[in-house]
Amino acid sequence: MIHSNLLIHPVLFTPSLKSKQRNKATKSFSLKGYLKLLAAGCVLASSTVYADEQNTAGFHGSVSLFTGVDGTNSVMDTESQAKITDYSGSQERQNEAVVIPYWDLNYRFDDSNEVYFKTDIVGMASDFYTQAGYRYYLTDGSNIAIGVVPGLLEKEVWKNPYQLQSDRTATNAAVQGLVLNYDRVLGSDWSLELARGKYSLDQEDSLAALDRNSNLSYVELNYMTDLSESWGVEWLINYLDVDASGSALKSQRISTEAEFQLRKGRHITMLAGSVGLQKFDDTNPLWKRTREDTKLGVSATYIYAMPFDWKNTLFIARGGWDITDANIDFYDHDEYLVTLGMQYRF
Repeated sequence: MIHSNLLIHPVLFTPSLKSKQRNKATKSFSLKGYLKLLAAGCVLASSTVYADEQNTAGFHGSVSLFTGVDGTNSVMDTESQAKITDYSGSQERQNEAVVIPYWDLNYRFDDSNEVYFKTDIVGMASDFYTQAGYRYYLTDGSNIAIGVVPGLLEKEVWKNPYQLQSDRTATNAAVQGLVLNYDRVLGSDWSLELARGKYSLDQEDSLAALDRNSNLSYVELNYMTDLSESWGVEWLINYLDVDASGSALKSQRISTEAEFQLRKGRHITMLAGSVGLQKFDDTNPLWKRTREDTKLGVSATYIYAMPFDWKNTLFIARGGWDITDANIDFYDHDEYLVTLGMQYRF
């Protein structure tokens, strides 16, 4: 599945990929409130009705609710066994029900100025957080937004994931920072995202070389276009620099993603894939070698507009699978997610 910024977009059901506002949205988190996987694809179908609503002062946005099943196999996940006896990385898959709320709330002052508050995937963290900010629309059809990630939603992680022979205990971690988006650069099909922030744990008990507290820098370039009346494509490439306090966790990651969309009447089908490579700077003190991760993801999404002729609604079904294959088995990770849900726009 796509890890960075593929999203459920505002959709009102004309088959076109070119939308004036490209708000990024819906990622999934479990009953305990944390991101499990990106649970939604990208639908960029604009309509005259929606464009008119955007140019009208006042509130607009969307609310969504999804439910499904998530399965994770990772010794780093706090749903895994608290006690480990070795560093083999072998774990039983943990399956659980997930409930996924999402919102994207905007207030438009006039033709050019807007503020927003939304749930979002922050590319620099590949995780789910709230974001609030300001957006300015230019006359060439592009818009520039600057948002603050306040770190309100915390994620549960192990204080020391490498602890052996006794139960590991959990702590909270969060990302804070700033995000700058320039959508439809100079009116084109290209978009740019820049972000800078920090990842911090309430309590870090790992070895000094494995300290996860980090400064994060992120850049993403995105291209989106229609291939025909029915077909569309989105492609992006992103780069993440992790300046961790622990020398063995300083890393650089580059990823690329592609999604193909088929639209026919009320029906939209999407297939997506991603691949990434993350290289670490220094030798891991526990395994005496430098870590390197290969990341792969695939997903499929089906969207049906206006089910039961309910206006401004979407039915969304999605399934996906992510895998991280590390040269150190302890860091291997794979996860699947299947969800069904509804989105309502206002």
